[in-house]
Amino acid sequence: MTSLTQDLRRLRQATSADQSQATQTVYRNAVLYLLQNDPFYGQVLSRLTVIVKPVRSALSLSPTAREWQLVLSPGALAHTDWKGLQLLAMLRHTVLHLLWNHPRRYAAEQQTPAQAGLVRWATDAAVNDYLTDLPRNSVTSQKLAAAMGEPVLPRQDSAIYLRQLRHWQAQQEATGHHLQLGGPTGDAAEIAQDGHDGWQRAADQDAETREQWRSQLFQAADATLSAKQRGTLPGSIQAALTPMVAQRPLDWRALLKRGLGQVPAGRQAAYGRFNRRQPVRMDLPGEIVQTWRKVAVFVDESGSMGNREISYLLGQMATLLALYPAQVTVYPFDTVVDPTASFPLERRPHVLKRTGGGGTRFQAVFDALPRLLAGSPNQVVVILTDGYGEAQVHTTLPATVIWLLTSPIAQFSVEQAPGTVVSLTTDPQWQALRRSEL
Repeated sequence: MTSLTQDLRRLRQATSADQSQATQTVYRNAVLYLLQNDPFYGQVLSRLTVIVKPVRSALSLSPTAREWQLVLSPGALAHTDWKGLQLLAMLRHTVLHLLWNHPRRYAAEQQTPAQAGLVRWATDAAVNDYLTDLPRNSVTSQKLAAAMGEPVLPRQDSAIYLRQLRHWQAQQEATGHHLQLGGPTGDAAEIAQDGHDGWQRAADQDAETREQWRSQLFQAADATLSAKQRGTLPGSIQAALTPMVAQRPLDWRALLKRGLGQVPAGRQAAYGRFNRRQPVRMDLPGEIVQTWRKVAVFVDESGSMGNREISYLLGQMATLLALYPAQVTVYPFDTVVDPTASFPLERRPHVLKRTGGGGTRFQAVFDALPRLLAGSPNQVVVILTDGYGEAQVHTTLPATVIWLLTSPIAQFSVEQAPGTVVSLTTDPQWQALRRSEL
């Protein structure tokens, strides 16, 4: 830990021209330490894209169209009084914000200074209760209790702290007291430690893509941990790493956007990432995964879907191509897949003409995948169907499968269907289309 403290000292002594390189050295050594001594945090941080640029906060999360990036500010970092332990605590602090999805959960509350201040207190307290060796004036549940003058339970979800803070805020305003939003201690120095400004942009049109990236980030980090390492994590962290069942209907368009944005197609060099084979060599670039988009859409021609309904769905997919250039091929099927009747889906899709008309056999789709997607594993497969077919299917090729049903999920015939099942009965536009045909 002495070396990290010395790295920070050298950063403070560096000239403006050398601060960027000194900051990269500090971060590299911190991640190497965590990989050896606290691998969960080290694995997450080693996968983040790191940007070094002058901003107000020493470290912060910034959204892009594809991911969350970690921003390090050499000047702000040099002005902290942190030692090595405090730097490690703040890196863990940032990982936990991302793990518990604080930026997206509280994006709306970041729009007003008053609410942004309360969110800062609530989320920082929820995170910091699980950390030690924090910088001075860091917010914890104990400090919240002291500031509000009322009991505050430790290690609660940030939503509980935010609800209690809002109640306290209302009481303060009713009595005419002035609220200091820099932190419960009123010390503005804490603002320079951990920036939340990027959270304001967490609910933009790219939110679903970043959410898919976030999920994959923590799944990949979790997969590297041994049972013993995972067992040392607090229960709330283990729970966040466990996939949760969705409590609201899935938006099939957002689901398709995720698939379109996450299909791997090779790698390219990236100096913002560690070279995992030689992490000490900062002159060697790491790698990022490039993506391409290839989608196979299988249309059930045997069921209750009419040409107009299918054309509507294909038209909805075509509108996504403006943002996600994709090679989309449509294949009709009933008991077999008919490749000769396939056609590419353009931005202005073809008018669909029904060619089939028999029963439905979903296994025909999966049997056709090795032939139709040969040499293209892990692609996106969309199945448009009324949901009435056999009870069991067997996968034949790794692929992201999305089932779009025109009937309720409860009526879907396939048991334990591979992929994700979405019912269009919850889609308002689909419902309006069906009503117009009655």
